[in-house]
Amino acid sequence: MQVVTASEMRMLEKETMAELGLTELLLMENAGAEIVRVLEARFGNLRDKRVHILVGGGNNGGDGLVVARHLLAKNARPKVYLVGDQTKFTQANRTNLAILKKLNGNITTITEQSLPKLKFSLSLADMVVDALLGTGLEGPLRKDLAVIVDTVNEVNRPVAAVDVPTGVNSTTGAVENTAVRADLTIGLGLLKVGCLVYPGREYVGDYEVVSLGVPLMGVQDIKRFLLDESCLKRLPDRPDWGHKGTFGHTLVVAGSRSMAGAAALCGKAVLRGGGGLVTLAIPQSIASRFSPDEIIVAPIPDTDEGTFGKQSVSPLKELYTGKDVLVIGPGLSQDSQIQTVVEQLLMAWSGPAVIDADGLNVLTLDFLERISPSKRKQWVFTPHPGEMGRLIGKSAQHINENRLQTAWEFGEKWKVTLVLKGAPTVISGQGKLYINSTGNHGMGTGGMGDVLTGLIGALLSQGMPPVEAGAVGAYVHGLAGDYVGQQGKRGLTATDCLQAIQRILQ
Repeated sequence: MQVVTASEMRMLEKETMAELGLTELLLMENAGAEIVRVLEARFGNLRDKRVHILVGGGNNGGDGLVVARHLLAKNARPKVYLVGDQTKFTQANRTNLAILKKLNGNITTITEQSLPKLKFSLSLADMVVDALLGTGLEGPLRKDLAVIVDTVNEVNRPVAAVDVPTGVNSTTGAVENTAVRADLTIGLGLLKVGCLVYPGREYVGDYEVVSLGVPLMGVQDIKRFLLDESCLKRLPDRPDWGHKGTFGHTLVVAGSRSMAGAAALCGKAVLRGGGGLVTLAIPQSIASRFSPDEIIVAPIPDTDEGTFGKQSVSPLKELYTGKDVLVIGPGLSQDSQIQTVVEQLLMAWSGPAVIDADGLNVLTLDFLERISPSKRKQWVFTPHPGEMGRLIGKSAQHINENRLQTAWEFGEKWKVTLVLKGAPTVISGQGKLYINSTGNHGMGTGGMGDVLTGLIGALLSQGMPPVEAGAVGAYVHGLAGDYVGQQGKRGLTATDCLQAIQRILQ
């Protein structure tokens, strides 16, 4: 599913109307009818239901007026509250308002004097429809709108928002003072970015996207997508005659004396993700902590501190023969020699690679400049906001507030696939940007990133292109967390998710 900003949606609608000779009124009519269909599917038979609709002066308000008319046709009891100077309403809005007046619709104009009565009136509703602003918000809400929004939230009635909850910036997800807390948001034509990124996402509730009744012209130019279950169709076929050599051999370079668990989780995730073989290269001094199992453990000479060092590089390179994918970083530590180890290993490696955690912590932009773009195209970076911020010289807060822009710009400039972890995880590469729809707060525990890194490595080993491996890996990883989180999100562990991956991939 493609995802757009407010300006992109306006451009698509304008181009569609011009190309097909359509009017705003027709698109508004189609949108209103679809909104009522969704309301009926969600809340049941609307006959005699008291549906109170907050209508602003823009085309979002016009959609709300069409909703009111279609509700009348279904023998519901819609009541419209007009907000703002009606002389400044858009032409399409005024046209639909005139039609509703001819049908003797129940219409009330909200004034400063009537605001105190609004709470009691809305409390009588079976549901409230928010059609105040949609994508029209820029900056904080006006004082009168903020009062109305707070009132909607206080009456605690089921709320459906048209396109975007009022108060949420449809492009950035910012909420500057207050916003409607919707139970359901009905996206028109395409889902808006602000409904998927925080803090906006927490105001959206469930979401459903409805068609405007015509194909949108120019939509093929939108390269931003929401990951959903359809991405699982990209998983590579697994022939019945396949064997361990068919599904790739991944070399994982990971671990240190204090973080052996990161290496173990990452190696196991490769196998759970469908990789055929995994060789886990670890510091020699921690080898005794690994029990014999399906993972091939390769102890490597290490430092007195129990980390890889300069003496580890040659033995590690000797493991390259016969390997299809390199995974490097989980639990390496930030010892002074790790940077040399990581840089030399990456410079000597010519295939797909996943670089995570301490592998990223020692990378510099100067080093990336020394690597050819054709080689970087095979790399997948999996930073959390802190690691991303260190790499580009920004704070973690800045990264979180500009997740999509950061991921897009970095992927475009450096030609790597970037999996920027967080809520939501964003994947960028090869001219596309994906926003993940899975995952939950229970996954905010140690080891989760190690599992994701191994999973992406497994998908690479089975032949998936880097950006698809990053996108599908992030989706499956989050879905595993959602699956086991049904039994309780608090206390969820990386091992729980690791065990759920097999059930998802089947």
